[in-house]
Amino acid sequence: MKTLLVMLLFAGVLFCQEKTERTIQLKNGDKITGAVLSDNDTLIVLKTSFGEVTIQKSDIKLQSITLFLKDGSILSGEILSRDDQHFSLHTSYGIVVIDKENIDRTSETGVTIPGSVQKEDFLYSRERLTDVFFDPTGYTLEKGSVYFSGLSWGVALSENIDISSSYWRYFLTDLNIRPKFRIYKSGDVASENALSVGFHLHSAGPTGKQRSVIVNRPQYDPYGMMTKQEKVHEWQDVGSVNDYFIWTEIFAGFTHSFLKQNGQGRTSYHAGASVILHRNETMPRVWIALESDITDRFKIIGQAYYDRYQPSYREMVQDMETKNPFNFDFGFVYAVSESFRLGIHYQPYIILFYFKF
Repeated sequence: MKTLLVMLLFAGVLFCQEKTERTIQLKNGDKITGAVLSDNDTLIVLKTSFGEVTIQKSDIKLQSITLFLKDGSILSGEILSRDDQHFSLHTSYGIVVIDKENIDRTSETGVTIPGSVQKEDFLYSRERLTDVFFDPTGYTLEKGSVYFSGLSWGVALSENIDISSSYWRYFLTDLNIRPKFRIYKSGDVASENALSVGFHLHSAGPTGKQRSVIVNRPQYDPYGMMTKQEKVHEWQDVGSVNDYFIWTEIFAGFTHSFLKQNGQGRTSYHAGASVILHRNETMPRVWIALESDITDRFKIIGQAYYDRYQPSYREMVQDMETKNPFNFDFGFVYAVSESFRLGIHYQPYIILFYFKF
């Protein structure tokens, strides 16, 4: 009898040690890690380092995941529940329960199912670009997210609509707003397309663009007498801080993104066009860009664009006339943490950084 009690006690200890440990993210942004003590339709109880915690499932932020099955199938959805044997997902075609023994790997930044192929695959990097440097892509901000950079802020109003604004221009008395609408989305995790349109409405101030002009610059002798006027080139701002009339930019951006064959992130092509409507000038711009995930944190970006009203640094510094309106930009974006992004690129303004929550 004593032997049986000891065996039962030992089994109980092993059972407690094997409690599944989970990290749960709540809708308010909190993350709680602990061993699962109980899990039902409405509550989950965790044993954490600071005691037992009871969590209402309605307070949990659902996590999206993609499952790669051993038969080649791919399923994407939000995790409703999971245990040592099953995943329960809410997909576009209903609730699906998958046995873990049928799963090869998942999209959780390389998390693999024990006994499956040990590859650190990832379907999406930690940052999905809504802009290539300063030009829009086909994506909008993810639902519920907020960002704040050195120049602007933005918030997602829904899955397909976000709004941003350049707050630094408030100091120029320019109350501005930039709504963006995703009007088309197709495909799946292997290959997807998105198209967004929008506008940036300004109430005052300069456009940030420059035009190439030839001006007469007077030449003086040693006595201060003007001897002649010489035609020279210079860049002039379109608009000024003293302008108090409305102008706007209209834009569209398209993105085609696909999973790399080796499973190491994605390659994305972006293309778009914009036009600034100002009372002094109409300024078009067209661009194409290539984006490639190197790791789940680091991506490189290359861009080619046509714009007669954006001189390069060399042209500005040397007052060179633009003979070719085609130019290039190149840089990277790095996810320093879950919320902080840092990047560098060749064209103005070189350094970019922002927080996304």
